[in-house]
Amino acid sequence: MVSKNEQQSTGFQFALGLRVGGFSSLQFAKARWGLVSKVVVTTLMFCAVAHGSDFEQEKQDVGDLAERVLALEQQQELLLPLENQPVAMPPPQVPESSLSIGGAIRLNYGWRDYSEQDSDKVGDFGFELFRLDADAEYGDLGMSVQYRWYGPFEAVHHAYFSYELSPEWEAQFGIHQVPFGILPYASHSFWFNATYYLGFEDDYDTGLKFLYDSGPWDMQLAFYKNPEYIDSSRAGRYSFDLVTSDQQANEETNQFNARLAYDWELGCGVTNNLGVSVEGGQIYNTITEKMGDRFAYALHDNLTYGDWNFQLQWINYQYHPENPPGVDTDTIQVAAFQFPFLIATDADVATINLARTFSVDFRLIDTITCYSDFSKVYPSTPDSHSSTQLVLGCLLAAQERLFVYVDWIAGQNMWFAGGPGVGLNRPESGEWQSRLNINFGLYF
Repeated sequence: MVSKNEQQSTGFQFALGLRVGGFSSLQFAKARWGLVSKVVVTTLMFCAVAHGSDFEQEKQDVGDLAERVLALEQQQELLLPLENQPVAMPPPQVPESSLSIGGAIRLNYGWRDYSEQDSDKVGDFGFELFRLDADAEYGDLGMSVQYRWYGPFEAVHHAYFSYELSPEWEAQFGIHQVPFGILPYASHSFWFNATYYLGFEDDYDTGLKFLYDSGPWDMQLAFYKNPEYIDSSRAGRYSFDLVTSDQQANEETNQFNARLAYDWELGCGVTNNLGVSVEGGQIYNTITEKMGDRFAYALHDNLTYGDWNFQLQWINYQYHPENPPGVDTDTIQVAAFQFPFLIATDADVATINLARTFSVDFRLIDTITCYSDFSKVYPSTPDSHSSTQLVLGCLLAAQERLFVYVDWIAGQNMWFAGGPGVGLNRPESGEWQSRLNINFGLYF
């Protein structure tokens, strides 16, 4: 005969033994919440004994609860392998990238009416240029470089890194095009305009530039520490810059540029790009070791109507060098292509260009663009003379690979057209001289 207390004790031992046996058959790590369930069952058993509940009924209830707990534990065992598996993460997004390699080979024929040798030989024809280009993008980062080999010298054209700050803003760092005047060119011919030889067209310097493009508005802000080459005595370069030699000891430094343009849709297919450009900087004289200053501004208009293009531009520029005594401050020296020459230090420059493109249904030629590029320099310095350049010609293009420029260049007091410089007053300044230039370029 077992007393009631002994029966209750035996029932508790049976229930506890059952749960302990069930618990020992599972791994502890696979039944974290199961342990809590067993504590609950044990607590209920204690409560039953404490309140004097019927032992058999309590035993049945505990057994049912134990079976339910065991079933839940088995379900948990099936889910644990999935729980221990690593969570699948989406693959990292790789920025889009691209690399483009290109270049060009050019040959040139030239004849000058002011050269006796050209008259005797009917001009010269030969190698003009070989160049290589590389452009790369990786996400928001970019890079662009172009290097050129001419017959007597070689030079960098541009080399910069870029970063897309936003859909509207881009930053460029390195050697890049100066934002001034009509872009990318204030001309249509191979020979450019007078603005190029003065350093205000297709000029490249070293610095930092920010470009903003949103809808019809285009704005560029830039600071240039110096031209593309630190060596200010180097005349073998692509862009026309101040260069030093003997008494002409001025070099460019610390230049700021700002350009703002607006695309004005006039209707009937007419687009008019109106803009204003400002440039300011310092001039360091290596002899006096003093700083001068320089300033230029431009008003420009680039109008397009179908196959027609009309360009109009007015530039005023001023140089104020700190020359040593005896060196004229009314002229200053610039150079490119290994040719240094003098220009007036204060002048206005007018540009008027007109071009028309014709589609051609011919096997070797796709389009022909004929143009008239006119520019005139009006110097304001004492003892000076105006300079004029007129280029009449056509560009023959085939499959965007072969380009042939046929230019007739007429110049009065114009460098590279028989003149002594730009804006200088010399005995021959009033003479008109001309040259024929045909350039064959294969681009790849």
